[in-house]
Amino acid sequence: MSRTTRHLIARARPTGLWRPWGLGALATVFIMGGTAAAIRAIDEPSLAIAALIPAATVFAIALFIVPVQWLPSLAMAVLALFPTRLIPAEGPFNAVPPLAIVMGVWVVRRLLSPGGRGTLPAEKPSALAARYALYATGLLFAVWLVCSIALNGWDETSIGWSVAFVTSVLLPLLVVDARREARLLRETLLVVGALSGLYILVESVLRFSPLYGTASGDLIFSVYRARGAFSHPLFAAAFLTVPALLGIGTWLTEGRRWPLVAGLIAAAGVMGTVSRGPLAAVAVAVGFGILISPLFIGWAHAKRWMQLVVVAAVGGVAALNFGPLVERADSIESRISADVRDRAIDVAFRASDLSGWIGTGPGTSGETSRLFDTIIIENSMLQLLISVGIPGLLFFLAFAAALAWRAAVTGNLAALLALVAYLVAITGFNTLDAVRSMHVIIGVLALLALHGGGREATPFAPSAAPAARPVGDRIPA
Repeated sequence: MSRTTRHLIARARPTGLWRPWGLGALATVFIMGGTAAAIRAIDEPSLAIAALIPAATVFAIALFIVPVQWLPSLAMAVLALFPTRLIPAEGPFNAVPPLAIVMGVWVVRRLLSPGGRGTLPAEKPSALAARYALYATGLLFAVWLVCSIALNGWDETSIGWSVAFVTSVLLPLLVVDARREARLLRETLLVVGALSGLYILVESVLRFSPLYGTASGDLIFSVYRARGAFSHPLFAAAFLTVPALLGIGTWLTEGRRWPLVAGLIAAAGVMGTVSRGPLAAVAVAVGFGILISPLFIGWAHAKRWMQLVVVAAVGGVAALNFGPLVERADSIESRISADVRDRAIDVAFRASDLSGWIGTGPGTSGETSRLFDTIIIENSMLQLLISVGIPGLLFFLAFAAALAWRAAVTGNLAALLALVAYLVAITGFNTLDAVRSMHVIIGVLALLALHGGGREATPFAPSAAPAARPVGDRIPA
């Protein structure tokens, strides 16, 4: 064949060449849009804020450069270790919080990359049924959010809240195989949970924050309540319930001691915040773990079960005798808080009855409850009852139940206990309807429950595995 003939033969173009260009275009749009939104959201420009804009731009660029499987873990590291008061939460970032944007970028990159969406792993029928139940309940909740907004006049607050929840919690479900992300996410949560818990313990001893200073807020309580990088002790405590129970659950099923150490440090951090609701949530989840863990680990590992009982007993005695908790329990602040929580039930029922129990619109529980009383409804479930009504609350609880079912049938005791702890914790303060940046924790729990189990029928799908190297290029062990 002549040289001319060879040049006339059509060559097939490699597939997937458009994806880097598409990814670059999307990165440009995200970076320019995010920077413009940040500038517009600034009411009082200062030198410090001006310095944050290029830093945020660099962070945005990094979202498209770092390995895609790191992004969910990066979101949790920022949440746990970066001062939350410095994370934008006004203007457009109220509807789509920055950490929700990180999760959105992860979804986009996974769906655009070759093999990134993955294929549905081969699973047992029960695991597959739980997966479809999770998708169905999530979709039903999203549909009800749209219906609730339409019924209440397309309120801007309701639209913003719904966008924040869908982006943080439901959008990540589009990635059908994220087992590698879940594995890295669990280890990251253990590390940042231990670091955050250890810092909170040090802060509670020093009675000031040596690293974050006033960046964590100037709240005054009857006793000093450490909060680390978070703006409120309750936010810190609720977050720490997740790594605390992840660590304990991982130790129970795998026998590794590092997760147990990390989980106990995170649990001690919950105690350091002097937050009784999240501390009770840890106790409830540990008690639940004592009851059901033999079904996951079998009686062959009864020694771990007995050790958990001992650890729970020691932790209970330590909490009951923890000085700041005892002091706060005897304070006027504690009695006022208990009275407010009791009144909140009556206010929530009256506010729900105002809409005929179908809700006044997502994110509107605060303004609706203020029609009857000036107190804050310090219960996320009651807030949902007011805002999205009985149908919305039932769909949310069904979604949580599907997560628990999925974790149970895949042997994912750690995610199941973490889910129980967090859901119990948020019944003690207003986070779901009022703090949109915390929605991402539910999204992360959904990823762990959906993809973090160990009873799949097959190992990682070929599309998720790294390409094999030629024999001559392999690195010797």
